[in-house]
Amino acid sequence: MKRWTAAMIVGAVAALVSVSPARAQYIFAGGGANIPVSDFKDTHKTGWIVQGGVGVDIGDKGLWVEAEGWYGSNKAKSSCTTCDKVDLWSALGALGYSFSPDKNVSPYILGGAGVLGIKDGETTFGYTGALGVGFKVGSGAQIFLEGRWLAGTGDNKDAKMIPLTVGISYNFSKKM
Repeated sequence: MKRWTAAMIVGAVAALVSVSPARAQYIFAGGGANIPVSDFKDTHKTGWIVQGGVGVDIGDKGLWVEAEGWYGSNKAKSSCTTCDKVDLWSALGALGYSFSPDKNVSPYILGGAGVLGIKDGETTFGYTGALGVGFKVGSGAQIFLEGRWLAGTGDNKDAKMIPLTVGISYNFSKKM
């Protein structure tokens, strides 16, 4: 299992490096609520999360690749006397597809993998999937609303959450 996790982390790092800020066509940032699910919800409250990243369009049909980072925090429930606040971070490479890239409203899907870390804990393989919608708000600018699944493996297998975020992206390469 450790070899598989190491291979996935190396692959995620390679994806992140391939989308360097110097080659990026767009940047994005957002934030919102981080809703714990599964065993994580039994011990922790809804918290906050922020995200940011860079991306590159692949052709002109709505496909893109991106590198993204996350940071968030969830306080322990008062009923869990042995629990501490959880600060988490993630670095992921992702592939997305917009169903209507040239329209004013554009739904999209996204999937990715990389690393998920808990402050003062182990860094393990992490994975994500998202559904969202983008709204054009100007030349190159877009507001997005997104629901996502973000989870880890190994020591972080209980860190399962649903980030609900709102953010803004700006595409430098084309007028939207």
